[in-house]
Amino acid sequence: MNLIFEKIFFSIFIFSLIVLLDVLVKFKRPFLLKYNFVIIAIGVGLASFTHSIDLYSNKYVFYVILSKAFLASSFLNIFSILYFPNFRKWVISISILLISLSIYSFYYNVKFNPNYILSLKSQTLVIVNSENLMLPALLKVLRVLLISSFFFTFLFFLYKIVLKFKMNNIYFDKIKIWTKSIFILILLMLIFYVPIPIIKNNFDVGYFVSIFMYLYILFIVFYRPVFLNKSSMKISLGDNFSRNKNLVINELEFINSFYTNFYFTNPEASLENFATVLNVGSNDLYKFVYYKYNLTFNDLVNKQRVDYFIDIIHNPKFSNYTIDALAKEVGFSSRQHLYKPFKKFHGGNPSDLIDAIEK
Repeated sequence: MNLIFEKIFFSIFIFSLIVLLDVLVKFKRPFLLKYNFVIIAIGVGLASFTHSIDLYSNKYVFYVILSKAFLASSFLNIFSILYFPNFRKWVISISILLISLSIYSFYYNVKFNPNYILSLKSQTLVIVNSENLMLPALLKVLRVLLISSFFFTFLFFLYKIVLKFKMNNIYFDKIKIWTKSIFILILLMLIFYVPIPIIKNNFDVGYFVSIFMYLYILFIVFYRPVFLNKSSMKISLGDNFSRNKNLVINELEFINSFYTNFYFTNPEASLENFATVLNVGSNDLYKFVYYKYNLTFNDLVNKQRVDYFIDIIHNPKFSNYTIDALAKEVGFSSRQHLYKPFKKFHGGNPSDLIDAIEK
């Protein structure tokens, strides 16, 4: 590899660190979705760093093969989390099998096939040269079944997602282009999975393909829809968030009970309890709050408590109250339970805000 390619791959490695930091800092929940984005950033970073320093070792080939298996598994898991939670066990199972078989195949061939590493010298992240691959017959069959399972699972997901995109959904509008860009990536990976002589035997073409695919993957993660950083529930629930959905809850009644009557200050405030107050189902209430406020019910309660806390500390009536007393006044059981929501919805801490007001 010439110096230019080494510098480009090292630059991609630096970019992967930026993407990794972005995911770690900005992504809040769910953990499984965050974990898969982290794995993707690490996988690309590991492969690109290996490209930049050590092309000709067994370690290089192993890192590339392992990165490819983790990347394919992570993207499939992301689709499962976002759209098809009922398929989680299936996706996790074939992902574990794919990664395990990739590791076993590598070490089996290193031990029993001296030409294996040499035959993979031109392999990149998405280009496979499986010539001289030696495996027991049963594992060869399993390998074919796993690859086929991944391929058909992606096709099934694509078909179902295209149907979902036809719904007039406020969140699908934000994720359509992003999802389509991932499917373009998957199609490219499937295309390059087939050994192509012009690429297999040409290092420069292989490098260009790898550079393109590394950057493509990192940009997909870096420019993910912002609302994914908070929750994937909006996607998984599908038509629960249709613009034309008929909501069974009267908005004026909700406002009167929740805001006018200060329900949020109730220390026992909960989704189930407030559903009873409104005489509606808790699932209907959950959908209503998410649709109207883009928050979970607990987050809405805590946000309103924080807003109310900020209001009353400006009121002379509460000037002699301690922070603990103020926290209980707005519905928190103690000052300790106030701090985290306060930082989340306002920033800083209550003591600093009170000091600033008193000055």
